[in-house]
Amino acid sequence: MDSVSEAQFELDQLRLEAKRQVLGTVVLGVMAGLLAFVGQSALGQARPLLEPSFGTWQSLYTFVLWALAIAWVVALAQQGIHFQNISERFESQRRLDTVYAERAAKAQAVEGERQRQRAESEARQEAARVKRQSKNTRSTKFDY
Repeated sequence: MDSVSEAQFELDQLRLEAKRQVLGTVVLGVMAGLLAFVGQSALGQARPLLEPSFGTWQSLYTFVLWALAIAWVVALAQQGIHFQNISERFESQRRLDTVYAERAAKAQAVEGERQRQRAESEARQEAARVKRQSKNTRSTKFDY
């Protein structure tokens, strides 16, 4: 089964792209987490400058971090669902291609058998015709 259908090839490409997107989303989330720690330390270092409103800045920063974290989780879940859907379509297409290939092989075998039987039948008919002709060449009546 070396032949791969065009639909299966396209689904494989979509699956690879979805896998890259999931990986990219994970990498962006990790980078955002690292930047969150860097931002928290930068906010801590800027505390003397922001002393009167440091609590507000810290609350706002925490709120933004939580919003980004929730958005990241939603994006990751969405990309995961997308990857799963494409993988299921890929597997079903692979199964369909397998079934179609088996049917084609079976049909080819049946056609081969049919042609072989037809050739045998024609050979038997030809042999019977030759036998009848050879029988008919000799007359059973009196030849004078």
